[in-house]
Amino acid sequence: MNQLVQTFTKSILQGDVHSLLELHASAIESKMDHLSFYEKVVKPSMYRIGEMWEKNQITVADEHLATATLKYLLSYLMNEHKAGKNQPKALLFCIEGEQHSLGLELANEIFKEHKWSTRFLGANVPIKDAVTFIEAWQPQMVGISIGMTTELGRLKTCIESIRKVNEKINIVVGGRLVAQYKLDFLEKEQVMTFNDLDELNSHLTDLSKQSVSLES
Repeated sequence: MNQLVQTFTKSILQGDVHSLLELHASAIESKMDHLSFYEKVVKPSMYRIGEMWEKNQITVADEHLATATLKYLLSYLMNEHKAGKNQPKALLFCIEGEQHSLGLELANEIFKEHKWSTRFLGANVPIKDAVTFIEAWQPQMVGISIGMTTELGRLKTCIESIRKVNEKINIVVGGRLVAQYKLDFLEKEQVMTFNDLDELNSHLTDLSKQSVSLES
């Protein structure tokens, strides 16, 4: 196993998405194309983790973290080449602790219908991973879903973390909690909220009609 695969595997097991993105960028700069990266780095790393699991060299928690980390990474890499130059970009995810992603999946489809380039990270996304993807992909809008009051603290921390890397980025929040409670702190953070998909659709329609530039 070569050094790049070893380093890649170690970063996956640590859940270090930022290091994985740096390794990918370095490989591309060294003239390794995307297909070669999958075949020579990603696949051997996946096989190595599988072998470690079979030999009980990693725990169930290690395996779950590796799987989730690789899922995030592949979501980024597989969609990187598809983004149109003139399309606004939206990153969508459920706050850490939120396991229900169906509503946000539907929101993702609405963004696509309005010609947005999207990345959907799914449920239970750690804040640090979301911020890493925002730094790497530079979307104009971030959509967050939250369903339980117990996740409010994480939502506040997440918004603060996002603002630290991009003060002007548009943040929208939806989910059961938004529909049931008035979250005053979101207004102070200049975060838009949507009670349902109809409101989101109307907002995106208005943006399209106004030809508003969302470049941050």
